[in-house]
Amino acid sequence: MNYENGVYFLKGVYFTRVNKVEVRNDLPKPQIQADEVLIRVKICGICGSDIGSFLTGALESQQIILGHEFSGEIVEIGNKVKNLKVGDRVTANPNVPCLECSYCREGKEILCIHNTIGITHNGALAEYVKIRADRIHKLPDSISFEEGAMTEPLANAIQAIKVSDFKIGNNAAVFGTGTIGLLTIQTLKIAGASNIYAIEPVESKHKLALELGAEKVFTPDKWSRIIKLTQKIGPDFIFDCVALPETIITSLQLIKRGGSIIVIGIHSEPFEMKGILQLMSKNITIKGVFLVDQDSFKTALSLLEQNRVNVKPTITKKIKLDQVPEAFNKLSSGLHDDIKIQVEID
Repeated sequence: MNYENGVYFLKGVYFTRVNKVEVRNDLPKPQIQADEVLIRVKICGICGSDIGSFLTGALESQQIILGHEFSGEIVEIGNKVKNLKVGDRVTANPNVPCLECSYCREGKEILCIHNTIGITHNGALAEYVKIRADRIHKLPDSISFEEGAMTEPLANAIQAIKVSDFKIGNNAAVFGTGTIGLLTIQTLKIAGASNIYAIEPVESKHKLALELGAEKVFTPDKWSRIIKLTQKIGPDFIFDCVALPETIITSLQLIKRGGSIIVIGIHSEPFEMKGILQLMSKNITIKGVFLVDQDSFKTALSLLEQNRVNVKPTITKKIKLDQVPEAFNKLSSGLHDDIKIQVEID
């Protein structure tokens, strides 16, 4: 952090425009309000949604600091903040609902997008980030900063299964074995899935998916084999952690009659939709999942503390802030072996 003419400036990753992120040293240090805390960021993950916006500009606001999967230490607290102190090891739910709109009044906080750290407001791919104190979650001593920064991705998997009405004994197919896909597989296992099948084009990722709970893993051209394995009717649920046009269209073909497709991945560009007749004739339910509520976030932290979910194998690389632009270019260039890249912030 630099100090010039009475002002502190921090280092961070700035989303300048589509296909352009840059590391800057002239970003103003956040000034907290009475109900906020300032966090010295230790770890911040790069999310697939960050890459999607890097390519299209469709999700994150441009001209902001990116990053919403993070952990760190509190260095400053507002004068209205209770039950937190400087030095606390924490992570945070990056969705900060307004608490005033109709959705918030109805208890549907994930439908409020008034303020989401790293998406609509400055995020955590920087030395410091500020956030309202009620979104803070203390890290148990047994959880490292690296694991703590995985709480938000895990909460996404939990949120998806929660809204899906999944029942013990149901089977499922998971498209994509990146971070969210692997965490969804593990969470489905905990939820009592009878069999979990994964579809992943990068064959080097198949072994880990099997180790973390998938019954079998197929490349996309072999998806129809799942129908044979599910009494020739298809899986009860599909969790699409990719959300490309081809995965959504394939899901409509694969899912059983009356089954449900839960879309967790984010595709931010328009595409031609095929399969509407199957959607109707098979009485398929499609649900989208975006953002996580506090209950899912608390559950994620609890599962990590109990060692019921293993996030460590999904963290395939750690880099520094200066390496982030290069990582964005690689992750946006097509198929790759990386799962979760985390940024260590000194």
